[in-house]
Amino acid sequence: MEDDLAEFRGMSFVETRIPVLDALEGFVPSGEEADPAVEDARARTGFSRWYPVDGGHRVQFLYEGGEFDSSRFTVMKGAWDHEHCTHCSIRLEAMTLCFVSESGRYVLLCDACHSMLASSGAA
Repeated sequence: MEDDLAEFRGMSFVETRIPVLDALEGFVPSGEEADPAVEDARARTGFSRWYPVDGGHRVQFLYEGGEFDSSRFTVMKGAWDHEHCTHCSIRLEAMTLCFVSESGRYVLLCDACHSMLASSGAA
């Protein structure tokens, strides 16, 4: 499995905890994923979660403030309450200890994946 971590070798990581953040939430009908309001919300941070529901998706976008289409989205306080390890995809609940890349590509590693990377002398 260490070979699976090769893409993260040479990157520097800092220890952190996952905060609870706000999200923009709305419904995106099937076929309207490229709607300008959806694209604008997606472009804000690049982070989104799509949950299949009848007729489309309930979608959440990480929200860090600013204007948005209030006819399409609602601010959900504290709805961005977990992350996923970039490597193994395990769900990391809020305030879980993890490791985030210091610069360049955003990478978040759980403790186990970071430990494997560190034991290979790469983190």
